[in-house]
Amino acid sequence: MTQIRIFILYTGGTIGMAPVDNNDPQSPLVPKNWAQLTHYMPSIKENGYFSQKGISFSYESFKPPLDSSQIKPEHWLKMAQIIEKNYHQYDGFVIIHGTDTMAYTASILSFLFQNLAKPIVLTGSQLPISHPRTDAVNNFSNSIHIAAAPVFELPVIPEVMICFNDRLLRGNRASKISTNDFEGFESPNCSPLGSLEENIFINTNIIRTKPDKEEKFYLTPNLNARVMDVALFPGLNSETLKRLLGDDKVDGLILRTFGAGNAPMDDDFLKVLKEATDSGTVILNITQCYHGGINMKKYKAGNKLLQSGVISGGDMTKEAALTKMMWVLANVDPEIRQEMLCKNLKGELSN
Repeated sequence: MTQIRIFILYTGGTIGMAPVDNNDPQSPLVPKNWAQLTHYMPSIKENGYFSQKGISFSYESFKPPLDSSQIKPEHWLKMAQIIEKNYHQYDGFVIIHGTDTMAYTASILSFLFQNLAKPIVLTGSQLPISHPRTDAVNNFSNSIHIAAAPVFELPVIPEVMICFNDRLLRGNRASKISTNDFEGFESPNCSPLGSLEENIFINTNIIRTKPDKEEKFYLTPNLNARVMDVALFPGLNSETLKRLLGDDKVDGLILRTFGAGNAPMDDDFLKVLKEATDSGTVILNITQCYHGGINMKKYKAGNKLLQSGVISGGDMTKEAALTKMMWVLANVDPEIRQEMLCKNLKGELSN
């Protein structure tokens, strides 16, 4: 029997929530501790289903567990450092996380880890695990199947992933699409890495290649949070944007434009962007559209942005674009930052 060790990190989220007032089931939901969560997970207990398959578990929990709307860059680094500390002792990792910012966390972890050779699976749920119709148990069980792949004769996927509603998505390609559907996430510009129906299918044609043995795993624990994300809208005041970009605390801007990368062509707006890029602010253009990407050469309105020093974010999600900007600004020399932002580093961009 194949013996596999899985590390589970519980950060919080809806999956482990319950009413803040035990005597009032209608009171607001808050994350509960790991012990209360595992009460509903007999499959991971000693002599449970997974232990009978040769899988052993170790656990660590945020104290206190967090609603994912409270997650900050320091929490991303904390997760990354916990996995780095345990990386060589375990075969796979499952991170239990709230859905609100799960796609941001999955994206940034993909950039923080270098030469990742093991699966890291993020999951959570739309309903608490204590709810009679919860999706938590299925999501969690599916995640273990991916993290402990050899036990189930599945290929090992050396990526950061999101496993949700019987689908496996590349972490830096996923976005949350619903607050209440069980299908809470989609990957608009990249096919799912797999599906977990009655039979499990892994799309081996698109999973990333495992690094060579001599390429050692390591963490780059640096982030620059001096970034902003601005969505254009008809009537955006150029002076407002100028005040934002005139602040020397903004090193990078994600500019969410219309369609294939179009924006207003008035002189004041373009002058603000040019002054910002000339002063060293990196501006990355991504589309507000859910499907598709940027082509700033297609229309004059997009070409004007190119002339202002704005660079293309291709078909990156907003989560991937923002977190990649944070990582690049903190870890890449200024003269090649634009090149690295446009380069497909961890599968976040279509070739």
